[in-house]
Amino acid sequence: MQCSDVQLCPRTVRRRRAAGLAAAIAVIAPAAIAAADDVQPFAVALPAVTGPIPSTPDSFGFAIEGFDVQPPVPDGYVIEEFLVAGVGSLYEFTPTGIRVVSPCPAAATSGCTNIPYTTRMIVKRPRRDREFSGTVVIEPLNPSGGFDIAAVWDRSRELFTANGDIFIGWSSKSVIINALRQWNPARYAALHWDYLPFTPGSNSGVNDGITFDIAAQIGALIKTGGRGSPLHGLRVRHVIESGFSQDGGFTFTQADVFHAIERMPGGGPIYDGYVPMGTNGPSNINFGLTPAGALAATDPRRKMQPRDAPVIHIDTETEIFLGTLSPTGLLFRRPDGDARGDRYRIWEVPGAAHVSNDFDEEAPAIERDAAQIQKLQLADSPPLGCAHQEFVNGLIHGIPGVITPDNFPFSSVQNAAFHGLVRWIETGIAPAHGAPIQIDATTTPPHIVRDVQGNAVGGVRTPFVDVPITTYVPSDTVAHATAQSGFCVLYGYNLPFDAAKLQSLYRNHGDYVSQFARSAIQAVADGFWLVPDAIHAIERAARSDVP
Repeated sequence: MQCSDVQLCPRTVRRRRAAGLAAAIAVIAPAAIAAADDVQPFAVALPAVTGPIPSTPDSFGFAIEGFDVQPPVPDGYVIEEFLVAGVGSLYEFTPTGIRVVSPCPAAATSGCTNIPYTTRMIVKRPRRDREFSGTVVIEPLNPSGGFDIAAVWDRSRELFTANGDIFIGWSSKSVIINALRQWNPARYAALHWDYLPFTPGSNSGVNDGITFDIAAQIGALIKTGGRGSPLHGLRVRHVIESGFSQDGGFTFTQADVFHAIERMPGGGPIYDGYVPMGTNGPSNINFGLTPAGALAATDPRRKMQPRDAPVIHIDTETEIFLGTLSPTGLLFRRPDGDARGDRYRIWEVPGAAHVSNDFDEEAPAIERDAAQIQKLQLADSPPLGCAHQEFVNGLIHGIPGVITPDNFPFSSVQNAAFHGLVRWIETGIAPAHGAPIQIDATTTPPHIVRDVQGNAVGGVRTPFVDVPITTYVPSDTVAHATAQSGFCVLYGYNLPFDAAKLQSLYRNHGDYVSQFARSAIQAVADGFWLVPDAIHAIERAARSDVP
């Protein structure tokens, strides 16, 4: 099979020994001698861009603000949709690196190199160029539900818009391209990423492994800022990749594996930093196409490897809970790093759930997007089926005495991570160290250590768990089997304290708010909250129903 110079044909890649890559290789080269067919660092090709695609009341982009069930466009921002096209390859791990899948199996009907794609990209930017901060956050949108979810934007949109940051989300799996083409055949006719699922109902396809090439190509496009970029003419200073849940695994893998290989011309990094969230480590890089696409339990790459860009990895309590149930579930844990070639932080957040409603909104993004892909209004959305939710159509509500989804504001810690990462990039000032959530390994399976109020011990401390009025449960069970009830394990719920317990903890409402405020100030001082989020949390405490 013929390959162009910019693609990852092994022979071509082995010949690439550009002097500009020497410094990068010195930082990130593995201790072991690379296998003969390992992909070596190379400069990625830039994808072609079409757009912006106009949105009208009769034809609008999926999950774009201002249309259908979506919220209004944030003040001062413009939201545009583009098509992005290129080619990518499929990879598998070797003991010392990665290689293009070899031999290429018959299931890969498009081959293993030069696989064409056309995906879509949503750009959310300040209306006035002068208000752009210089920071771009790029998310491979979460595809777990069979539709795009901008989980990173949803939780940190207030921070991004206050800063003047640009957010870019792109459709990161073939199943999403398939869904978008069905949702609006005319608007999305040009999208192309062959969806060939392994099993009926699977949301992984044989061509999904090109997602890592696409991530690198989009990042390089934005960083160069050339005429093909939707940000042409703007001064881009930092390009950050971030994802949550499945796309958190993509982001972890991009930093852990592909960051060292896919580079800018001259050898520099494409992404200046990474914020993977809600993930227990690297993903399978070819989504089951070959056994070598997944890492063995003993492989050191299950932990974040050294790289020349900082990483802040954040997990909710749900990931730690689920990790205790699997022999490999917590193997991603490792010490923090401060060395120039291994800047790394891991923050584990007790009380936070994988799926939550941080802002007590009428409907968080996952509910809006699920309704929109089904062409339903929110009131007609079918129930999820979790044990601690009412089994009725419409918005998700808790059963009496229980609040669900978990309304712990994970977004506050997420915001601090983005703030800390940019400062780390710009000044070298390192973010705070976070302790791990405590695990008792003397039982089978291991379990999270809990305090007398039932909340997790250790981790990043916030007033919601240190000055509590509820017990946070990180995972729910299935009460009714539905199309989406498999996600119940990711939904947390709250068990509010009764009046007697609240009175045993706090003299009165003022005492509770005072203690909460002191703890919030401490969270800011510790580097895990920002001042605006602390103020909002204190106001929320003041409105709480504490006698």
